[in-house]
Amino acid sequence: MHFLPSTWAFCLKRFPNGLVKLFTACFCIHGNRQVEGVDFFETWAAVVQWITIRSMMVLATHMNLMSAPADITAAFVHAPIGPGKHIYVCQPAVFQHDSDLVVKLKKSVYGLRQSPRNFSNYLSDYLGAQGLRPSKPDPCLFVGKSVVVVV
Repeated sequence: MHFLPSTWAFCLKRFPNGLVKLFTACFCIHGNRQVEGVDFFETWAAVVQWITIRSMMVLATHMNLMSAPADITAAFVHAPIGPGKHIYVCQPAVFQHDSDLVVKLKKSVYGLRQSPRNFSNYLSDYLGAQGLRPSKPDPCLFVGKSVVVVV
C-alpha cells in the first residue's frame, strides 16, 4: 500500500491598501509522488475546444442570448473518488503528535493527478441528470431543451 505525502497551502489575500482581506488554506496532495498503474490509471479529462467557445459567443451575440460565466469554488473536492479506488494520504507535517495516522480519501483534492478526470466525470454525470447531453463534436458542450452549457 502506498501513502502519499500531503501539505497545507496557506495564502494571505490583501486589499489594495495593504490591509488583510482573507486568510485561506488549501489541503494539497503531493501528486508528483503518485505511481502510474499503482495510484492512478487514467488522468485524461475533456477540455473545451476554442472553436466551441467562439461559436457560442457568436451565437449569443447574434441572437441576443444571455450568457454568464460561472465558477465552482473548490471544484475538485466535489468529485468523489471512483468505486474500488483507494487513496491513502499521510498527515501534513503540522500534525506531528501522531505521525503514524493516515487518511483515506473519499473525494478528490488538489494535487492528485486524477482530480481533473474525477471532476469532469462528476460534472458530466450531474449535467446528464439535469437533462443535458454532451454534443458529439465536443464533449464539453452540453445541450438541453432551453439551455446550453460549455464546460
